[in-house]
Amino acid sequence: MIEVKPIDAGEIHRFYKGQFKFNVPVLGYAARKGLMTSGLGGIWQEIDGRVWGFMAFKPGHRGGFFYRYAKLFLAEAERSGIPEIYVVRDHRLPTSERLLRRCGFTITEEKIADFWVWVWRNPRMKDNG
Repeated sequence: MIEVKPIDAGEIHRFYKGQFKFNVPVLGYAARKGLMTSGLGGIWQEIDGRVWGFMAFKPGHRGGFFYRYAKLFLAEAERSGIPEIYVVRDHRLPTSERLLRRCGFTITEEKIADFWVWVWRNPRMKDNG
């Protein structure tokens, strides 16, 4: 059984084996199986005010797990009143485009390092798309 719990900076550092570090506070969840962190997902706010999201899992997880985890996280974002979440698609995961579309993300005209930016807009926000 995998449990979902809040994350902290140390867990992010360990998950990425010290190769990636956030310089801003991250709000999110870790999927854990026992003491092993099998996945992370979270959001942070950039200087420009936009909220960015990410989701990463260790190899071996099926797509359905990604989808359930993303929907859980987006439901919390919706209840919390986050107006938009921006992401870039992971091209290493063949089903990532379908996953983003199923979760309500739409592709934008913006690119970052040759990757298209996608946006999720909170359906509870009246002036949001």
